[in-house]
Amino acid sequence: MLLPSYRKFWTRSGFIVTVCALTACTAGYPETPPLPALAKPAPFTPADSAFLQKLNEANMTLLALANSAKTNAGRSDIALLGTTMAKDITDTQAQLTKLATAHALTLTDKPDAKSHAFISKTQRLHGTAFDKAYTRAVIRTHTLIQPILSTEIITSQNTDVVKLAKDTQTKLADYKTHLQ
Repeated sequence: MLLPSYRKFWTRSGFIVTVCALTACTAGYPETPPLPALAKPAPFTPADSAFLQKLNEANMTLLALANSAKTNAGRSDIALLGTTMAKDITDTQAQLTKLATAHALTLTDKPDAKSHAFISKTQRLHGTAFDKAYTRAVIRTHTLIQPILSTEIITSQNTDVVKLAKDTQTKLADYKTHLQ
């Protein structure tokens, strides 16, 4: 019985001594370089803040209309577009909210009185009348917000805001193309 224990002892102790000896030899290794400085966050200007507020307002209006299009549209392609728009705008709103929260910006949660009146009026329509009003509203919103998006893409230093503006610009152009 002593023989296997004796062998195990010397086998294991030799391994342990070797590992300990190797870990103690660190004289030739260079010191690790310091970590690079953290990148500073992109600047967030009052213009960026105003842009986020305008985009939030447009999104709330389009989201309400898109949700109405699911049930009130006379054409099936408009109802399908409403479903797609509702999903896209909800995703955009999540990004918008995250960006606003990161910069301590409070977004409104209800459309202004003029937009609310328009939404209420449009939601009462059905069929062809709804389709016409919905098409005009999406095209009008695209026309109104397009210069704001373009300006923000050119002037903003904040990459997150620019990305949001480009994504929104692309989606609105797709919606407008589909409706024309």
